[in-house]
Formats: sequence, structure tokens, C-alpha cells
Amino acid sequence: MSWDPASGITFGQYMRAKGVQVRPAGWSWQTRDQVLEDSPTRKTVRDQAGNDVTERTDEHGGYHRDVSINLRS
Repeated sequence: MSWDPASGITFGQYMRAKGVQVRPAGWSWQTRDQVLEDSPTRKTVRDQAGNDVTERTDEHGGYHRDVSINLRS
């Protein structure tokens, strides 16, 4: 039996009654990136694979993203 919006219960209540496990903070596959540099015009982070991503703005306000890929295993 599928969820019916007219039933008077929320979708979350319906799923909890079915026994589906739900984490309070939600599921996340977000990596924990390490910030190497953080200034008003430049931010460099290193991800879990060792790749460096630099987001920067130039003097004219243009946005740029540079990526340095780690090829070492």
C-alpha cells in the first residue's frame, strides 16, 4: 500500500511506520576537504584523493577554478 496524502499522516510518519532507518542528520557522502588557503580572493582545498582545487577571483571580478589532479597512487 502506497502513501496517500489524504490519509492525514506525513510521508515521514508513513516511512517510519514501515521500519525504514533514518539518520537524524541525514545521509551524506560529503568528503572532508582540507582547506590549504582561505582569503577573500582565493580559496584552495585538498580533497581526499589529494587533488587541489583553487577558486579565485581576478582584479576584474571574474571567477576562476583551477584544479591540480594528483596522479600518484
